[in-house]
Amino acid sequence: MQVEVNGTTCSTRLKSMKKNVNQASRWIWFALLVCLQFPFLSMAQQTAPVSGKVTGANGDAIPGANVVVKGTTTGTSTDVQGNFSLNAPANGTLVISSLGFTSQEINIGGRSQVTVRLAEDQKALDEVVVVGYGTQRKSDVTGSLSSVTAKDIKSVPVTGVGQALQGRAAGVQVTQASNAPGGGVTIRIRGGNSINAGNEPLYVIDGFPVYNESGANLNPNDIESMEILKDASATAIYGSRGANGVVLITTKRGKSGQNRIEFETYYGIQQVRKKLPMLNATQYATLVNEAQTNAGRAPVFTDAQIAGFGEGTNWQDEIFREAPIQNYQLTASGGSEKTRYAVSGNYLNQQGIIINSKYDRASFRFNFDHKINDRFNIGTSLNVIRSRNNAVPTDADGGSSGTVVYSALNFSPTQPVYNPDGTLVVFNTPGRIQIGSPVAQALGTYNLTVGTRLIGSVFADYKILPGLTFRTSFGADVNYSKRSLYLSRNTATGTQLGGQASIINTQSSTWLNENTLTYSKTFAQVHNLTFLAGYTMQGNRYESVEARSQGFANDILTYENLGSASTALVPASSASNWQLNSYIGRANYDYAGKYLLTATVRADGSSRFGASNKWAVFPSASVAWRLSEESFLKGNRVINDLKLRVSYGLSGNQEIPQYQSLATLGTQNANFNNTVVIGIGPSRVANPDLRWETTAQADVGIDVGLLSNRITLTADYYNKKTTDLLLSVPLPYVSGYASALQNLGSIRNQGVELGINSTNLNGAFKWTTAFNIAANRNKVLSLGDQTEFASGDASGHLQLPNSGLVRVGEPIGLFYGYQTNGIFQNQSEVDGSAQKTAKPGDRRYIDQNGDGAINASDRVILGYAQPKLYGGLTNTFSYKGVELSVFMQGTSGNSIFNINRFELESLTGVSNQSAETLNRWTPTNPSNTIPRANAVGNAYVLSSRQIEDGSYLRVKNINLSYTLPASVVSKIKLYNVKVYVSAQNWITFTRYSGFDPEVNRFGQSTLSQGSDYGSYPGNKMILAGLNIGL
Repeated sequence: MQVEVNGTTCSTRLKSMKKNVNQASRWIWFALLVCLQFPFLSMAQQTAPVSGKVTGANGDAIPGANVVVKGTTTGTSTDVQGNFSLNAPANGTLVISSLGFTSQEINIGGRSQVTVRLAEDQKALDEVVVVGYGTQRKSDVTGSLSSVTAKDIKSVPVTGVGQALQGRAAGVQVTQASNAPGGGVTIRIRGGNSINAGNEPLYVIDGFPVYNESGANLNPNDIESMEILKDASATAIYGSRGANGVVLITTKRGKSGQNRIEFETYYGIQQVRKKLPMLNATQYATLVNEAQTNAGRAPVFTDAQIAGFGEGTNWQDEIFREAPIQNYQLTASGGSEKTRYAVSGNYLNQQGIIINSKYDRASFRFNFDHKINDRFNIGTSLNVIRSRNNAVPTDADGGSSGTVVYSALNFSPTQPVYNPDGTLVVFNTPGRIQIGSPVAQALGTYNLTVGTRLIGSVFADYKILPGLTFRTSFGADVNYSKRSLYLSRNTATGTQLGGQASIINTQSSTWLNENTLTYSKTFAQVHNLTFLAGYTMQGNRYESVEARSQGFANDILTYENLGSASTALVPASSASNWQLNSYIGRANYDYAGKYLLTATVRADGSSRFGASNKWAVFPSASVAWRLSEESFLKGNRVINDLKLRVSYGLSGNQEIPQYQSLATLGTQNANFNNTVVIGIGPSRVANPDLRWETTAQADVGIDVGLLSNRITLTADYYNKKTTDLLLSVPLPYVSGYASALQNLGSIRNQGVELGINSTNLNGAFKWTTAFNIAANRNKVLSLGDQTEFASGDASGHLQLPNSGLVRVGEPIGLFYGYQTNGIFQNQSEVDGSAQKTAKPGDRRYIDQNGDGAINASDRVILGYAQPKLYGGLTNTFSYKGVELSVFMQGTSGNSIFNINRFELESLTGVSNQSAETLNRWTPTNPSNTIPRANAVGNAYVLSSRQIEDGSYLRVKNINLSYTLPASVVSKIKLYNVKVYVSAQNWITFTRYSGFDPEVNRFGQSTLSQGSDYGSYPGNKMILAGLNIGL
């Protein structure tokens, strides 16, 4: 186990911190310390001792109740007998509060002794949560869901919605799909259900369904709450799009009688979390000569050259930088009994930790609600976003088209950044791997994506009869994006082609109409019924067009004038449409708040599937029993809430490309008389029986509240089985087609989830804990007529097409290859092995089947990309306005395919090497981990050397804040002032040797999770923020 703090030793870290914390950070720290003095600057008043006792309505003492003098920070907490004592003004007011009870204010009135009886607070149980197409009291929910509040989101400054979910909800695994500025995340809710179709959840933003809203497009500061629907009872209402879970996002709306203006900002500095130790120029040149000698070749460098190289160029230092991030938010909200509004504007600017990378976003949100009369309400939600993303090439294959990070690791340290004439060095040393300079690639690539998005809706509610309400809404989600790319002569590709430019314009327009009737009625005071019925329609039109050219006279105009190039390349365009029509229904019944029943059904008709299977029905049912409402538990002093839940239902997955069920034609090239002719021919065979993937899920859960809800617990067991997997099946060559998409096979996910929230101390000093953990087991049950097939991307450059298998009986995402057991130390070991042509110092592999040869039959499972456990832990400590929050999250039991190791430990001398190769095998250094240097090298084979433990525990965020007392801020006509400092990703416990264990070279790819190859590294940051409320 290694503990990485800034990726360096403590002494180095301290020096680095002194260098990295700039003057802006220092004055913010100073401002925080000044603010901490405010409690001592309050005007002194004449006080006298006041004592008393706090009990519940039944007379039982309430220990740990909070007793505070109103308008001050003076306070205490009750002891185990409920007694308290403090000094307070004779005409002051005491505010008494305790978790699970309604707060109460008591006028002292000159008394020295007071007795307080607190009533039980049903707010926690009566809290309203958002569910599909409506809301419910939390106590009445029969399905499995988790909530993330605005406070949770604000506690960790994030740039995207998906990041706000990480470590916050049991059963929700969040991994960065890209660490680049504006990068998205990969989210798995209770495991992945599909092999070829999508596995990301459905997002519903103020009622508007959007698939895969995981990037930085939506402003997290606008979010009031997020509910994660996990079991079939909760997700079946979304039918063919609910199998992967649903994230309901509710944005902030105005509240009657509260006209507020809020300003929020933070500024921070980001750094690369860790740099990889590499050979310097002298060490590298020595290895090159050694590799040449061992291969029977002449050395490349003379002794004089090696002596003169020194440290050479550290290419990681050249491309990584300290990068600022800043965020500004202004919000106005409020209203009257009839009209409510919320308006916000936001600007985010994030510079990347790699030079020339950055992301900025400006957004505007307007939410409006108006009550025309007692029966008619209208409202609207509107969000406009403008984003600019300047990206550098990362997360791609190696070789001549290698990316910036890949080149920084492999480029020769003997090369300088600049030529003697001041121009950038572009190519590597002759005879070494021919890749571009990382600095030249970063500065010479112009890759700008500008996006404009409008998402909004209008709605109307009309009460037809008492208890009967009709609601209709119309919405649109319109996206325009333009990507402009230019590879200048400072890049290897641009030099060879005389500059290459392309422009891609895309536009996507989605419309939505939903109509629902809701009827609620209570009979005989104990029978509560709610019925929902509705019809919805949603459709989309997508278009793209691309123009490319190369061979420019110079790099001045970049992509601004494609026509000035000497060669116009073949343009491209595409268009597609889809539509989904649906009928929905739901019935809720509860008897006296004890016995709860929910039944849901949705019928979906989708344009994506075959003519024989356009429609499908997705039902679900769930029941719950609130034992805490039974006479034998009601009033129990320990157990104040206890609910058992059981659910079962079906949901679907329609996330495949359009037109997969139809026969299609495509362009095909042919050669006639040495002339390439483009023709049209069949490209896909029709499948009118193509249908959705269906997930059947059973869930058993329990919700518990103890000690007046000071401890709340939620636990679930689930079992999901997905059938009719959408698989690409090979076809006989005589058919004229290579493959066809068919419904075959099945997958199971089963697991347990546990969430615990506790108030450990509830006096003047308060300590709360939120903990969640989940374990999921994924297994392929069937693949039709196959038992396994090769899967997972690796590297074409390394001639490694796959990283593993999909195999019946195993989870998706397994790594498959050879198992190494060290290095041959002498010739006798070679003679007794299955590798007869090896030499002492070569890597040895296990002959698994004992046939005396190392071949494909000796490959075994080396690891799994999916973790066995994942979760999060938050501890929050507060005292008189000062609050410290420590948030940790991590995974356990997952592996990472470190593709970088193939070349960084190749020891051929063609590229720079990891510092681990200093311990390479030589006759005088019998290493058993790193083989000998050899310029000839061997073919790359996937082995256990490249599969590493990816488990980690990360201190994700440490946040220290101070909220000024109300008595102070009221004097300057404010209602809230809060300052804070935050450190993110500062400490990580991991065995992984790469930049960061949270890595995904192939983004959201289902079959290629857990791979690292030239990926954009994760960052760590320290920031300071200010929140002001008027």
